[in-house]
Amino acid sequence: MITPTQMRAARAMLDVPQGHVAEHLGIAANTLSKIESGQSDVSMSRMNDIQRFYEREGIAFTENDGVKWNKQQIIIYEGQEQFNAFMDDVYETAKTVGGEFCVFNVKPDNWIVMMGEDRYKNHSDRMAELGDKIKVKITAKEGNTNFISKEFAEYKWVPEEMFNAKSFYAYGDNIAFMDFNSEELMKSRILVLKHTDFASAFKILFNIAWKNVAKVPNI
Repeated sequence: MITPTQMRAARAMLDVPQGHVAEHLGIAANTLSKIESGQSDVSMSRMNDIQRFYEREGIAFTENDGVKWNKQQIIIYEGQEQFNAFMDDVYETAKTVGGEFCVFNVKPDNWIVMMGEDRYKNHSDRMAELGDKIKVKITAKEGNTNFISKEFAEYKWVPEEMFNAKSFYAYGDNIAFMDFNSEELMKSRILVLKHTDFASAFKILFNIAWKNVAKVPNI
């Protein structure tokens, strides 16, 4: 878990004031000041939020209070709480960058279990509020009609023989490789590669499959 020393070092590397970081986290600057100085008890969830903020900005955290630039720009999310952090990153990218979002091989039940129905409903509502700023395309297994993102996304089916449990999510300059653990779903893992060319290449392949292979649901 990130330490106060690493927080201060990461902010210094980005050369931003506490107010800038606090605004992105949705907390008061004096609250962040207390966290950075170790004067405040902080929940694991809040610490994860702070860590994910810096990781999205290109900071990597190492042993012994180490901080460095993440040249590879790879972020790993693991477990339920970090799954929610990933979805927050998806939303922040949608809100600030917009554009086309492509999601391949979706099993909607996984999203509901990982986020919970209420939290997913909140996510769906905030994505829908972005309107034409985003265009979301999702492929699900042929026959699956649980279109939980229908408020903001278009669905198509992929043939059953082409579907598997590995999901891919391209958003902004990012591509996420989502490995849902069928035996222990709460230990599912997401690897996000922040790389414009790879994200763009995946979207091209996705749209080829969307146009030539995926089927319009017959419902």
